[in-house]
Amino acid sequence: MTTASADPISTSPLAAIALQAITQLDKLVGPVEAQFWMQRSNDFLGGVTPITAIKERRSADVMSAVRLVAIEKGLFE
Repeated sequence: MTTASADPISTSPLAAIALQAITQLDKLVGPVEAQFWMQRSNDFLGGVTPITAIKERRSADVMSAVRLVAIEKGLFE
């Protein structure tokens, strides 16, 4: 009997943060724009991409940047 090992990506805390951010963005801007947003440089994050900021353990900054998108859309204050 072999035991299945957990997928290291799907169980990663960093992946969970990325999923949380992209799920929130999807509601705000749609799935294509959400994916693009995660991969392009962001001035609020010092010019790095949200993915890079997550890898740098800056999840609070990334979620603040997501909230800025909501503010820009007039959905959150």
